[in-house]
Amino acid sequence: MLACIVGCLGITHTSFSQNENNLVEDSIIHVDAERKFEWDVSFAFKTMNVFRGLVPSKAPVFSTQGGVGMGDFILGFYGGASTNGSYTETDLILVYYRPKITIRADWYYNFTEGITNIPTPSGFFDFNPETTRGLFDFMVGYTISKKFSLLSSTLLFGRDRPSLPEDDLLGIPLRRGEQRYTQYLKLDYTKKFGKAKFQAHAGYSFSWADFQGPTFYANRAGFNDIGLSISRNILNSKTINLPFKAAVIFNPLTKNIYLQGTVSVIELSKFN
Repeated sequence: MLACIVGCLGITHTSFSQNENNLVEDSIIHVDAERKFEWDVSFAFKTMNVFRGLVPSKAPVFSTQGGVGMGDFILGFYGGASTNGSYTETDLILVYYRPKITIRADWYYNFTEGITNIPTPSGFFDFNPETTRGLFDFMVGYTISKKFSLLSSTLLFGRDRPSLPEDDLLGIPLRRGEQRYTQYLKLDYTKKFGKAKFQAHAGYSFSWADFQGPTFYANRAGFNDIGLSISRNILNSKTINLPFKAAVIFNPLTKNIYLQGTVSVIELSKFN
């Protein structure tokens, strides 16, 4: 059985007119190597959204993911919304999986009002960098060992662009500057204890346009995401898994710390 973690990105950040959403990491698409075609869907409830040291939604969030696997490729979709209506997102996900390396391309689109200087969403397929609410994220994951793994995420296109300084001075951030090409690097450690799983990670971000300057996640480069979590199944039957995850996330750049709980319903494709 091959397990590939598939999720969605988004961010909440107020400093650069970019206030967005979340990356869900708890839904799993299973692909059986002996079958040419497999599908899976999942459902998750989070007490709040925390993504790479940022808070996309302080309110609880419901999310749904689905995907189909054919050979080494997975095509997935994500939809999420907060209970207070402050956050809504739809994403398209494409994954190429090998035992040691995973290559993934995500198009994240957030419909929430107030996340950019563009007052009205211009559509999921708006690829104009001056108006789109979308982000294109290119990710490469590498499994070092059973305990350690690396993730590289590069925002190649979309809203990863600051407002122009002259507009900021006038209080009218109506135009966007050059692409920042924000890079995020994360090291993960995983250890199983009986039926429970412990995880620790550290994430560092910088901009390829300015190594010490602002990124999509913060106003400077640095460690923006340090976390600890423990998870285990609270229900494990022949037809459904119900894992619970508790996580503590610390952002050294903002000096904020968050506690997040997640309950997921996965492996729904086992219903026959």
